Amino acid sequence: MRALIVGGDHVDTTKRALYASGYTDVVHWSGRKNNDLKRPLPTGVTHMVILLEFVNHTLARRMKAIARDQRISVAFVGRKQGGSEVATRLLPTAIPLRCAA
Repeated sequence: MRALIVGGDHVDTTKRALYASGYTDVVHWSGRKNNDLKRPLPTGVTHMVILLEFVNHTLARRMKAIARDQRISVAFVGRKQGGSEVATRLLPTAIPLRCAA
């Protein structure tokens, strides 16, 4: 399984928690580059963690739309929530965004 972390600079704690949760590959996008808005989603991503204080609104909306279209579970995380706390609390119960059908 592969996870994508969008935003943040120091995400080692979140990465370790994701690896401990069974993810074999964790990809990190800083969200600071303009090119991040145009990057294609890596193949095989099954979960997305978006660190809200570190990404702009456009990137957050784009990632939410991609998650909805590809039925990827997503966790939106605020600054005050720690990485390992987020992974243990949200990942097992993360619900994919519903698609309008």
